[in-house]
Amino acid sequence: MYTDVAPDMIWNLNGFEYREKAVNFLKRFEQALCVFSGNVHQLYANYEITPMNADYSRLVVLPDPYAFHDIFQSISDEAIVKTGLYIMPGECVGKEGLVLGQRINGKLRVSPLAQGLRKIAQQMPADEPFLPVLKNTDLRQFGNKLPIIHLHRLRVKELKRLSSFQISDMQHTIQDKMDQFLMSA
Repeated sequence: MYTDVAPDMIWNLNGFEYREKAVNFLKRFEQALCVFSGNVHQLYANYEITPMNADYSRLVVLPDPYAFHDIFQSISDEAIVKTGLYIMPGECVGKEGLVLGQRINGKLRVSPLAQGLRKIAQQMPADEPFLPVLKNTDLRQFGNKLPIIHLHRLRVKELKRLSSFQISDMQHTIQDKMDQFLMSA
């Protein structure tokens, strides 16, 4: 049924105890985060996350084929790196809303999501902005079985095959999506 989809756009949730909760949590970020497919070296800004079966054991990330302006191509795997940052429901750590978590010296440090993301963005050098993205395996479980999202980020310095216009367009798209989400959160 999904033969046109890159293999890494099918996400396996077999290890999740509360799969429907995980899907609902992940869907909150469809309008906030771009998704990267290493199999086809593309970044998608406009997509839908859909369960493939009734038990929610597999999801498919379906890029909008008509939003060609929101599909960025020729993105190397080296341009997408782990951040060590996690978006978590506050209830994971006894707080409300969404929080940004990071392990520092073995301790989990959290801050309100918007505040944490802004602080990280401010700490980044001007020529290497903080551009968060998702990829397969970023949806995880916290100790009490609540879903969390690990963030990757796009490194613009590694986009050697793209023009400065393409890089700027991608950068603005990622930042605009995140800014709109943070304003509504």
